[in-house]
Amino acid sequence: MTADSKSIQYAFALDSHGFLIHISEAVRSPDYVCPGCRQNLSPVMGEKNARHFRHAQECCALETYLHKCAKEAFFERYQKSLKDGTPISLALERQVFCTGERLGLARASSLRCQTSVPAKYNLTQFFDTAELEKKDAHNGLKPDVLLSEATSERRCYIEMCVTHPCSPEKIKTGVPILEFKIASEADIRQLMTGYYSGKDCNLTVYNWQPPARSEETCRGECSVGNVFLDVWSLSESGRLNRTTQPLSAVDLTANSVSNTWPSSTAGAELIANLRNFIGEVDPDSQFPNCVRCEHAEYWEDGFLFCRSKAKMVPYTEARQCASYRMKT
Repeated sequence: MTADSKSIQYAFALDSHGFLIHISEAVRSPDYVCPGCRQNLSPVMGEKNARHFRHAQECCALETYLHKCAKEAFFERYQKSLKDGTPISLALERQVFCTGERLGLARASSLRCQTSVPAKYNLTQFFDTAELEKKDAHNGLKPDVLLSEATSERRCYIEMCVTHPCSPEKIKTGVPILEFKIASEADIRQLMTGYYSGKDCNLTVYNWQPPARSEETCRGECSVGNVFLDVWSLSESGRLNRTTQPLSAVDLTANSVSNTWPSSTAGAELIANLRNFIGEVDPDSQFPNCVRCEHAEYWEDGFLFCRSKAKMVPYTEARQCASYRMKT
C-alpha cells in the first residue's frame, strides 16, 4: 500500500452491471465496487466536498486502482465504438520524401528532402475485436487489452503503464503496441475520449510506423537545408549571367539542371556544365566563347585559364582569338 486507501478520493467505480462509471454519473447506491480490489465503494454525494467514491475499509493501492480503471476505460470505449460506429482515432506521423525535379538541381544523391505529415487511423477499421486481459494465441502473452481482426492475424496490444512499462518480450514480437502512461484519473478521462496522438507524451507507440511515401511535388519549403544554387543565363549579346539562389527559390518553370547547379561546383565539372549549357542556348555558335574552347581549363569569376596562352583570359576573348578551337 502506498497510501491509506480510505483517505483517497476515487472518481471511478464499477456499477452493478460491471461498467466503469464516473462519480458525476453516480447515484446513491450500495452496489458500486472498486475496479482494483472489487471491494465496495460508497459514493460521497455531499455538497461541501467534491463528490467521490470511498472505500469502506482499507484495501487496494492507488496504483492498482489506476491500472484497472485504465484497462476498463479503454475497453469500454472501444466496445462502444464497435457498436455505434464512432471512431477510435490514432494520429501518427508519416515521413514524406520529395522525388521531384527541384531536388535534382542539387545534384547530390545523398540529399533527401523530407517532411512529416499526419497519418490518421481509425482503430476499429483495423481491429474488430477487443478482449480484456486475453492471451494472445500466437505467443501466449497477455496484454491489458488485445485488439484483433477476426479474418486475419492482425492484432494490437494496449498496455497501461502505471508503474511498469511494456516488457521487452512484448516489444520484440513486432506486434503494434500502444502504451498509455497513467498517472492520474485525468489520464483515464483522456482514454475515454477515443482520440489518441503519437505526439502525446503519455502515449508510446511500438512497432507501428506508417509507411513512408514518395511524392514528386515538394510540400512547402525544401528541407534539405541551406543549399545554394547558381542559375545561369545567356544575354542577347552573348554574355553569361549568373545569379545565386537558395534551392527552395529556384523557378522550375524557367530553369532546369541544364542551367542550374550547386554554387560549390568548380574545376572541370563547372567547365563541363557551362559547355553543355552554352551548347543548348547557342547551338549555332553565334557567340564564340572561351568556355567552349579546347584550351579552357578552369573558370574563375568570369575568367578562364587558357592553356594555349598559359594565363587567365576573359571568357569573351574567343571572339578575336586566333587559337580558338571549339571542343568537340
